[in-house]
Amino acid sequence: MDMINVLSDDIICHILSFLPLSEATSTSVLSKRWRYLFAFRPNLHLDDQEVGGEQSFIDFVDRVLSVSGNFHMRKISIKCLKSIDGGHVTRWMTDVLKHGVLDLDIDVIPNEPILVPLEMFTCKTLVELKLSRRFDALIPDDVSLPSLKTLCLTSVCCYNSDCCAFEKLLSACPVLEELFISGGSWQSRKCCRTVSSLTLKKLTILCTQLSDYWDLSLDTPSLAYVEYSDINIVPKGCPFVILASLVEAELDHHFTIANSTPTNLIKGLRNVETLELSGATFCLVFHYFREAIPVLSKLSRLSITIDSFYYRWEYLSILLEKSPNLQTLVLKGPNYDRQYEQEFGHSCPVKVLKITEYGGKSGELELMKHLLEKLSCLELVKVRVYAINDEEKSRITKDLLMVPKPSSCKIQIMFCENTK
Repeated sequence: MDMINVLSDDIICHILSFLPLSEATSTSVLSKRWRYLFAFRPNLHLDDQEVGGEQSFIDFVDRVLSVSGNFHMRKISIKCLKSIDGGHVTRWMTDVLKHGVLDLDIDVIPNEPILVPLEMFTCKTLVELKLSRRFDALIPDDVSLPSLKTLCLTSVCCYNSDCCAFEKLLSACPVLEELFISGGSWQSRKCCRTVSSLTLKKLTILCTQLSDYWDLSLDTPSLAYVEYSDINIVPKGCPFVILASLVEAELDHHFTIANSTPTNLIKGLRNVETLELSGATFCLVFHYFREAIPVLSKLSRLSITIDSFYYRWEYLSILLEKSPNLQTLVLKGPNYDRQYEQEFGHSCPVKVLKITEYGGKSGELELMKHLLEKLSCLELVKVRVYAINDEEKSRITKDLLMVPKPSSCKIQIMFCENTK
């Protein structure tokens, strides 16, 4: 103990920072000098799973934030899976700003919506902000987040009377690079939602409420990655889309064609290199709006999730015809027993075909024969097979190896333990 006591407070705090906070806290009883050293750490993680829930967790967080004073902290994370009063969380958020925090992550389950303090929207130090579950935010007129690069909002409601509250927030983030939005009600659904940022590189929007239908516009010339998932049944479309730098896109839609005009979004995929499509009606969209599909000259990898028995295979050919440099085609989900007679054309350049769920049924085998016949440039076929016993494995292997294929094509089979 004497050897440790000769060390400076800074070194002791550094050593304690490698311990879980609940363990480091126990050192406070060693002496008067050690009483508060546990709280002085650059990365502070407060988790009710380590400390205990309800009042014991509230008291613990209060103690840590109190004894650490204005000590500069790089990251503060507060996690609580038990119900907690939102007023405590609002108070903690105000306290952590005194520490010059760069990275703030709050994930709690409140018994009422948590009011985000106004000071949060004028913080000069914040680089990363993550707020999860039932936050209410009133965006002030003087909002300014000059250092913010990452913004993650899950079920956060901007309740300004001004319907452009979210646009106001984004305009106050001049160096924003990553934006994550999940859940409904992040702005009045009466408004056209506009994501506008010159610096944004990664965008994820996950809509989870059937009633949250709205227009979406994307003015993001630097965006390289977008993930957009929407379970809404009546989205109106995208009034305008600027996606000049887009490299990778993951799109998951479930909506009715009659009420949708997604042509601008489709045209925005012009420069995409990796494209992943899923949703019961998404390929149907490419059929009905096929005239809007640009030549996808940079597309090298196309992944399609088949999540419905009613998937129409002929829609695939529309995309293949627009993808002159496609190298890898991935078909996810079960290959339903349906006939497929659409021509791909012998110029289709796909070299690698991946099938993720193959059960060896007759319809699936016929589909495999068709794919290998029409994709004449194939060099490798990877098949993940679901089989329940050795006899079935042997049968499926024999069937797949007997399928006619290009002379230079190899088939790799991987068996999975779990059944579909």
